[in-house]
Amino acid sequence: MYEICACRAEDRIKQTCDSDTASVSDCSPEVSTSNREASVELIKLDISRTFPQLCIFQKGGPYHDLLHSLLGAYACYRPDVGYVQGMSFIAAVLLLNMDVADAFICFANLLNRPCQVAFFRIDEAMMKFYFQTYEEFFKENMPSLFRHFSKTNVTPDIYLIDWIFSLYSKSLPLDIACRVWDIFCRDGEEFLFRTALGILKLYEDILIHQEFILLAQFLTKLPEDISSDSLFKSIELINMNIDKKKFSQILASKKEQGKMEMT
Repeated sequence: MYEICACRAEDRIKQTCDSDTASVSDCSPEVSTSNREASVELIKLDISRTFPQLCIFQKGGPYHDLLHSLLGAYACYRPDVGYVQGMSFIAAVLLLNMDVADAFICFANLLNRPCQVAFFRIDEAMMKFYFQTYEEFFKENMPSLFRHFSKTNVTPDIYLIDWIFSLYSKSLPLDIACRVWDIFCRDGEEFLFRTALGILKLYEDILIHQEFILLAQFLTKLPEDISSDSLFKSIELINMNIDKKKFSQILASKKEQGKMEMT
């Protein structure tokens, strides 16, 4: 499947380069040539910005073509999702740990999880349920900081989307992000939100005194010297039960409530 999709992606790129009026490939029947052009350019641009400190994914590097092929193959495999910024970091982490065909399988399966489907397809209703559930645990664990965020209008979408999109591989140092991945693969999507709360817990004393602009800047570019041990100690302090209900149970109730409001 990977080889088929990779070939289709390569053909699509050639068609885009050859002519603006090239026929649309069968792996993306509803997408215009201009849209495909933008998608190809977006992949190229993102690859150049993927872990630049490693110098292996940029043009001329040993992993450049593999990363480009994987992302292009996925865009053909799931044209309903296509390529979204942030995907390159997830694919890159996988390529650092396995060959390209296995990385493609893992990549497709990771992005097929409910949380990733909601975020990468920009399903606003589902994203809202995740944000509401996250905020319940935010309020439970750090009520003072929660009130401060509410007062300064710092909403989860300002910082959480980028963290979820890249599974923290863009936001945290690579070695710490890999530890987050380990537990995410074991515990599921709940740990992504627990990690977010752990980050806020770690820097609570700083964040509580900042206003909107500084908060947004801090959360969208976390300190590079973040301590792995300190972060995971903060994560460990996060309580993921509210009135004996787990994250998944509260998320389910939010979804049910949303359905009732629509009827």
